[in-house]
Amino acid sequence: MKTNIAINTEPGLKSRIYCMRSISRKHYGIPVLIFVLFIILNNQFTACTNMNSPFYNQVLNDFDTTSYFIAVDIKSPFYKGRTIIENNNLYLYLHKTKGFDKGKYIYFMKRTLRHHRALKVTDKDIIVWKFIKVSELESVIHIADSGRDNFVANYFNGTVLNYGITYKEQNAVINQLFYWEIPSKIDKLTGELIIG
Repeated sequence: MKTNIAINTEPGLKSRIYCMRSISRKHYGIPVLIFVLFIILNNQFTACTNMNSPFYNQVLNDFDTTSYFIAVDIKSPFYKGRTIIENNNLYLYLHKTKGFDKGKYIYFMKRTLRHHRALKVTDKDIIVWKFIKVSELESVIHIADSGRDNFVANYFNGTVLNYGITYKEQNAVINQLFYWEIPSKIDKLTGELIIG
């Protein structure tokens, strides 16, 4: 019993135990805090960066004369908004203006599309490279509200766009399809818009 009493009454023991606890908290607390901050900050820079999306791989690797449509925001002195453009035309534009090869083009466009960035273009570029301005049509938005499957069934007969759709409406449909990651292009043989 004397030893227990001596331990309990030893001067400075409690202060040493408290000191050891505070040191261990300081040494473990800072690295844990740094680790948590690293995870939080890293997540902000890597969130939504799945660059290997099958959809983006499919549409951005098509360099045919009638390639898949890309829906992208642009900024020019007189127009700011949504456009559609065939992938091959967009690649040729960025190849000429920025010197991109196909690999750099695909990487650049995946990042641009994933982060919803706008391309800066001139008004002349819009005409020369065939950027098509997209108007938001209430009729297309209303049908899109009914869901993806109903939208496709309403506008397409299988994989081909229904007859009688106006050019303006077709562009709005292409834009909506791109949003849902449904590839669309003009068929070489028929000249009709097809999906898939």
